[in-house]
Amino acid sequence: MNRRHFCKIASIATAAIGMCRLPGAAANAQTPPGQALPSLGHQCKVTIIRRECHIDLQALFLDDPESGPCPCFKAGDEFELRTSTCCPKNFCPQLWNTICAWVNRDDNCAVGFKNAPAVISCPDGTRPVIVRVEKL
Repeated sequence: MNRRHFCKIASIATAAIGMCRLPGAAANAQTPPGQALPSLGHQCKVTIIRRECHIDLQALFLDDPESGPCPCFKAGDEFELRTSTCCPKNFCPQLWNTICAWVNRDDNCAVGFKNAPAVISCPDGTRPVIVRVEKL
């Protein structure tokens, strides 16, 4: 089996399994674009800190080994988002799911997330985007 094909299928399967574990993910799939989910969610400010590009990993694992860094964001971009809404237009769905999962976790109060921003990363291992998330 082709290693690139296997990695692509494995990442899609992992994402599908992860979507089942996110609160509201099933509702998100059935919610028309632009309409809010039933949960209240959290208002947060997202700042893009850095875009990474691992060319060696892209050459090994991607169908397009010259895809470069994430095309969705630039360092310094800022967004104010509510996690109860659908993924905003022109926003990376993988990063959106990661932000929602982090912000909506129940144990964030224990680690002081309410008082301090969190630095989290997109799950794309070949071209991750590192963001700072603050609850508003």
